[in-house]
Amino acid sequence: MPFPSDRETRICGMFDSFCKKVSCNFLRNLERDESNRTKHYSDEPVEYLLEFVGHADEYPSDSLVLDLDGYSCMMESEILFEALLALKVKERQVLLHSFWREFTDVEISKEMEVTARTVYNLRQRAYSKIREFYERRGRDP
Repeated sequence: MPFPSDRETRICGMFDSFCKKVSCNFLRNLERDESNRTKHYSDEPVEYLLEFVGHADEYPSDSLVLDLDGYSCMMESEILFEALLALKVKERQVLLHSFWREFTDVEISKEMEVTARTVYNLRQRAYSKIREFYERRGRDP
């Protein structure tokens, strides 16, 4: 094998120097980036931080409100709101007491001064009417 010429040796030396310089700079940049990351960012998950720092804006106009004996029952679904408005007053009251105030049938019956069986029947009729409303709404544009 012939000996490398002086020119080839010089070019190899320059390439070797260039590679070492690039490697050193790359390592220095990694160390600086890691230092900045630990300085400016924490290890906490983003969801955890957003729970304390961030929040979603809520406006009264974003939800629809039904009144139930002085209690506001807020809902975001316009279709559900319309379906509840289509119910008779007692049927709507049973559903609102049940879901928004989390009353049992006995508590609802005492509040509305009817029997627990009547509360059950009103709820079943309300469910049927809401189901029919959703089916009609699904067909109509």
